Amino acid sequence: MPIVYSILNVQGGGAKSAALFDFIADRRYGRGSVDFNRITPMPPWVYRQPTNLALLEKYGEENCSRGWCLHHWGTPQNVLHPEKAVKKYDGGSAIRFETEDRDVRELIRKLSLIFKEMYLDYLWASEDIGSNVGAVQYQDGKALIEFIPTPGTRAAIEKSLDILGARAADYGLAFNPGSGNYEYGGVESG
Repeated sequence: MPIVYSILNVQGGGAKSAALFDFIADRRYGRGSVDFNRITPMPPWVYRQPTNLALLEKYGEENCSRGWCLHHWGTPQNVLHPEKAVKKYDGGSAIRFETEDRDVRELIRKLSLIFKEMYLDYLWASEDIGSNVGAVQYQDGKALIEFIPTPGTRAAIEKSLDILGARAADYGLAFNPGSGNYEYGGVESG
């Protein structure tokens, strides 16, 4: 299960940003955290306990939490470690959060429908450097700017490193001028 690290940056003023962050906050932890239930609530009939094949057949995948979450949130479960996100939040216009295996573009698009006048910049990068990485800016449900590089390319690796605040060497990567891309091992050259 690779973790996807996300940044949500809100453009539109301090008070409006604060209102959005309060709206999506996990009530247990407060501003700086995210609870996907605040954007698209999970219905009470969804079976929330761990499932097996018999339960999936009995209730249907859409009525079991993992299937419901994948369909409505885009990821198998709610935000990972919201308490850590609160500790990292500096009170500014951006929050960071983690999800399991996938980005949550559709949820951020829905959020932009609620806060129509604001620009929501959503950036994500998997811990698998150079895969599942991108950036999109939404306003009123529309993607105004979108950058989703081809996995494994130089652009994808550099965008991943930028979002993660990391260096290529942190992941055992070095730039190879001959290939024009990053490779595992070796020494980075000029």
